[in-house]
Amino acid sequence: MVTDGAIEEMSELGLRTSRIAAYRADPVLYAREALGVTWWDRQCQVADALLRHRRVLVKASHAVGKTHVAAGLINWHFDCFDPGIAIATAPTQRQVIDVLWKEVRSQRKGRPGLLPRSPRMETSPERFAVGFTTSGEAAFQGRHSQRVLIVFDECVGIHPSLWEEAEGMMTGDECLWLAICNPTETSSSAYDEDISGRFHVISISALDHPNIRAELAGEPPPFPSAVRLSWIDEQIRRNCSPVDAVDLGSGDIEFPPGSGRFWRPGPVFESRVLGRWPSQAMSSVWSDAAWERSVAPRLAAIPPSGPTVIGCDVARYGDDYTSIVVRRDDRALHHETHNGWNTAQVAGRLKHLCREMAATGERPEAITVVVDDDGVGGGVVDQRGDHAFVGCGAGTRARQDSDYPNRRSELWFAVADRAARGDLDLSHLSEDVRKLLRRQAMAPRWRLDSEGRRVVEPKHETKRRLGRSPDDMDALNLAFSEPGADRVQKVGGWW
Repeated sequence: MVTDGAIEEMSELGLRTSRIAAYRADPVLYAREALGVTWWDRQCQVADALLRHRRVLVKASHAVGKTHVAAGLINWHFDCFDPGIAIATAPTQRQVIDVLWKEVRSQRKGRPGLLPRSPRMETSPERFAVGFTTSGEAAFQGRHSQRVLIVFDECVGIHPSLWEEAEGMMTGDECLWLAICNPTETSSSAYDEDISGRFHVISISALDHPNIRAELAGEPPPFPSAVRLSWIDEQIRRNCSPVDAVDLGSGDIEFPPGSGRFWRPGPVFESRVLGRWPSQAMSSVWSDAAWERSVAPRLAAIPPSGPTVIGCDVARYGDDYTSIVVRRDDRALHHETHNGWNTAQVAGRLKHLCREMAATGERPEAITVVVDDDGVGGGVVDQRGDHAFVGCGAGTRARQDSDYPNRRSELWFAVADRAARGDLDLSHLSEDVRKLLRRQAMAPRWRLDSEGRRVVEPKHETKRRLGRSPDDMDALNLAFSEPGADRVQKVGGWW
């Protein structure tokens, strides 16, 4: 029952008292009238399902408005129920503050309740909405109310213990729980809940979005900031394989609809575009076809004429190797590996190699030497002298951070893609070196993280399975990186 005090407070929040009862029963109506936004049919389906089923798990593509509708429901719950508690969480502070709560703030359009510098709305101890990262598990403990809305954003990355804590809050018949994700990891609690039957599950594919239907028909997209046809085309090009109609499998798609063009989605496309769990949870970064193409002899190949680049992966532990690869254009020219060297020895050898491998007319000091400067590699960069040593941190942020969580994952896939296109020539390396590189290239596995990005497993996991750290392939990846945006240093400042 709505109390007089609640009606008074709701009026202060900008809602017409005559509409409060209607809004409580119809979040879609609230969004349209109070927030001034129109949800497309799948967003409306999420809101309606939450009222009917109480627990809703949404598996969705990127950029289809899943966070937008979650923010709208947080606003709806805060505006329409007193007492009432809304608690939202996500794996990272960025997701909570810069994504989810930014959307909450934007939708309120100046209505009161928001605290100025924190992800929180509050009018009383019994009526508030708050966002926090999954590191704050205590926020769920001891929270009990007749009216609770729990929102798990990017729920694939939320720890199992937090799912258990949230379950302890679902004690009343009017408690609601919305979990949304890009379905990436089948070892997650989100996957377990999907198959448990405890949640009503909704899948949202980007192919069903009104923008895609409109653009295929030659019309302007009704939601300009959401998914676009050009992005779908790019994802098909990068993450699907063409397939003949006679070979269609149950998971294959036709796109554009009615075109007679059929595609077999890879795991990234399944998660990122179709909003379904990847049928292949982990894969090798390299394919056999890409490797064979990279080592195939090049007939009448034009001698490489571009600048020389050297990649160096510096040993971290006593049984690891410092590995060096030299390339020019798309051709790997030289490889060497050493055990037990200190940073001074490595820096000295790299300078000598610059003189040794410099092309005619090329100044050795100008040769770019890309060094993984995470850990001991930083000591090599510090001894650069007047040489162009480049620090490229494997654990630093990827340039395409929507696709990869770190630079190392990005480099692994970039070089594998280069090989698949025929833009990598390893045929001039010795047979023994090619065997060493092939074993390391095929070893690392990858998965999708909670944001649908491809992440290559850590070195120590590959080393445990391979018996040796993949230092030589990491050096190759560094040699074929594009160091312009990495930490490039020369004497006198940044290079």
